[in-house]
Amino acid sequence: MNISKHKDGMMILMALLWITTMFLGWYNYYLPAMILGVLLMLIHIVLGAAHKEQLSKSFFRYPILLWAILWITSFILSWYFSDKFAGQTPSFTILGFHPSFAPTVFLYWLGGMFTLSLGLYLKRDQWLSEEDWEEFRASVREED
Repeated sequence: MNISKHKDGMMILMALLWITTMFLGWYNYYLPAMILGVLLMLIHIVLGAAHKEQLSKSFFRYPILLWAILWITSFILSWYFSDKFAGQTPSFTILGFHPSFAPTVFLYWLGGMFTLSLGLYLKRDQWLSEEDWEEFRASVREED
């Protein structure tokens, strides 16, 4: 996937997302702000993972897009259960966690880290091949 023709639009979108996220937070719209924050990070990841303005579609789908879906799902479920049990003690826990905190632990933290770590390992040649690494090292040696 060639991102070269979309880079300017992505940079403008990042600025708009930062501004919108700040305003949403100031006015207590935390869930939409956190979801927009994930989209902001997604753009940063795409720009950072692209090599010579190319990003593998397979690498984008897994792990990058799956990571974003896990985080957004975590935020929505945490919001839902915190709203559902506001001001009361829930009648159940999820492996000892409050129902609003369990999605944060399992989807956001463990799911997100596991997805990115495994995805970066399994698809390491799609984001930093040995050839690209050696090319980078040679360019650094030239600078010295």
